[in-house]
Amino acid sequence: MESKESLKKFYIMVILWFVTIVSVVIGSIAYNYYQGTEYSDTAVQYIEQILPIVSEWEPAAIRELMVPEVSAEISEDKFAQTMAMFSKLGTLQSMEEPDFQEVDTGGKTVIGMQTIVEYEVDAKYENGDALLNIKLLDRNGSFELYQFNLSSETLLE
Repeated sequence: MESKESLKKFYIMVILWFVTIVSVVIGSIAYNYYQGTEYSDTAVQYIEQILPIVSEWEPAAIRELMVPEVSAEISEDKFAQTMAMFSKLGTLQSMEEPDFQEVDTGGKTVIGMQTIVEYEVDAKYENGDALLNIKLLDRNGSFELYQFNLSSETLLE
């Protein structure tokens, strides 16, 4: 009799554990979607506007888009070398719609507590495909380029 009661309690605990895990996963997905919709119009439009400029790989033009405090921390030489390496991709041919990743509200940055919105963009260039990770600084609904990273097998050749 005690064995059946113990087994029943065990199954109830397993079911509760499973329901909790499923609820957390669904809640996380819903919250991430909610955060993304807040920025979907303005941030996506901004990325679509600046990506062709960034993809020209001109250091001075990219620095104009960047948050001044962040740009000041990057040495001119290293930035120019990085852009020269990225230029091996060639000209931008097309890009997919930016995919929302996360928002860090109140995050500690090099310029203090700020809101950073992160997107990923698949892009096709003349010499290969690339995945860009773009972080934007939200300045009350307008944006500045905070940081971007690029990964591409083309650059490994």
